This record gives sequence, structure tokens and C-alpha cells, in this order.
Amino acid sequence: MERIRNFIKCALILAAWIVLQGALSGIAAAPVTDSLFNKGNEYYMQRQYGMAEQCYSRILALGFESGELYFNLGNAFYKQEKYASAILYYEKALLLKPGDEDIKENLTLANARIIDKIDVIPDFFIKRWIHFIRGLFSPNQWAIVSLSLFVLGLSALILFNVSDRINFRKAGLSTGLILLVLAVISFTLMFSRIHSIKGRQDAIVMSPSVNARSSPDEQSTNVFVLHEGTRVMITDSVQNWKEIRISNGSTGWVPEEVLAGI
Repeated sequence: MERIRNFIKCALILAAWIVLQGALSGIAAAPVTDSLFNKGNEYYMQRQYGMAEQCYSRILALGFESGELYFNLGNAFYKQEKYASAILYYEKALLLKPGDEDIKENLTLANARIIDKIDVIPDFFIKRWIHFIRGLFSPNQWAIVSLSLFVLGLSALILFNVSDRINFRKAGLSTGLILLVLAVISFTLMFSRIHSIKGRQDAIVMSPSVNARSSPDEQSTNVFVLHEGTRVMITDSVQNWKEIRISNGSTGWVPEEVLAGI
């Protein structure tokens, strides 16, 4: 019993440490980034979109990112009719805030401005559900949810062990097992969320037009043409060439420099 109590204390300390680390990092970045962010917003309201873009870009150069920052930077590019860059940063914003309707709406508007209109192969509905649930929280939030469920589950099992009343023992066992299963699911969603952010392989075409080729060679056959703003998935890499797949399933090779990773 004493070991279980010590384990719970350690889990609580770990959860508190995660929350504290997030808070401290936010506090450390706040003075400079808040000033630049507010200045960028002022420039945006004054329709000085190029200056707003510079302020937001300086925040990124400091190593700070957020859904709001990417969204505002996308808006600044959109107002300058730089639609490929706008799409790039709307996609980055949507990666961090997948349920945000404003981001989705502005991304749709930007996509309507580009040349390529490619049919999308829809994802299986279970994959869409997982993607939606995974995007409800940030990785840190999922970590807190997971640890909280884990601690509550262990507490319920302790109730099962120490209680003399049969009803409490039954409730403690069933509740503890359910909470532990939910904790495992939450941990899985946390790692999946991290992978979706850190391991992303999607990119936006930034060149006005580019020929996708059958192999990583300038002399190979052209298989299709893409224009700026089109989203692709990178599936392979050879030196300075990237193999890409577009939303209708077609694949080809393009030079690395024409792409910007989401």
C-alpha cells in the first residue's frame, strides 16, 4: 500500500511539473512576443500588412509558435495576395488547432484563390474520428488528462483494497479499471498528437509552377504540373528531390526547394 501511495505522489508531482514547465515557458516568452504580437495586430488593423507580417515572422524567429500566431500570419499574407504563404500558415495553424472554424474558413478562401483544384480521396470515417478526438487537446493537455485519469484510477483501486464494504469494493474495482483504460487511451492520443505535429510530412508548393517528374531527374518524363499553394505529402527523398503524393493519389518527383513543409 505504501508503494502505491508513493507512486501516486510521484505521478502528481510529474503532472505538476508538466504544468509548471508550460507556465514558465509561457512567462519567459511573454514580454517580447506579446509586444511583437500586439504590434503586428496594430499594423494589421492599420492595413499595413507587410509590417504585420514582419512582426509575426520575428516571433517565429524567436522560436515561439501558436495557432493564433500562424493564423494571423496567414491573414497578413492573404491580404497581400500571397496565397501560397497564406495557405502554408493556415495549415500550420490548423495543425495546432484542428477544430478552429475560423482557420478552416480562411483556408477554404485561400484555396479558392489557387489554380490547382484536385479531387480529394476522403479518409475512412474512423480515421476522421481519431483525428478529431486527438486534436481536442495539445500534447501537454493530453499528458495532464492522462496522469489525472491514472491517479484517479489508482485511487479507486486503493479504495477497492482498503474498503470493508462490498459495494465500495465493487465500485472501486470497476471505476479503477475503467479510469486506467481511459488513461492508456489518453497516453496513446498524446503520443499520436505529438507525432502528428513533429512527424508531419505535408508541404505546400511555393513555386508559381513546377513539373512533377517520373523520377528524381531533370531529364525524366513530366507526369503532371503543380502550381503554388497546392498541398502535397512527401513520401520519399533522394538528395535534393522529394517524391510527393497529391490528394487524388498521383505521385511524382519535384525539386526540394519548391516546397515548404507544414
